[in-house]
Amino acid sequence: MKLVRLTLNGQASMPVFINPDQVVSLVALPHRTQIVTTATSAHGAAIVYDVAELSAEVVRLLTNSPEIAAPGQA
Repeated sequence: MKLVRLTLNGQASMPVFINPDQVVSLVALPHRTQIVTTATSAHGAAIVYDVAELSAEVVRLLTNSPEIAAPGQA
């Protein structure tokens, strides 16, 4: 499994690791990006991550990232 490290938007600015194979779409917002994934919550709704990186950076990281974490390092 490949994981890309991004930063959750908000006060905590915690890292989040996204599997590029599970990304359905991106929503480019003025100062952040929302990532919609194939994962679902307990109620069946898609899980959306709100990250601090801008959409161009998210696309770059998800498509050919040297930042991809090796297994066991996520």
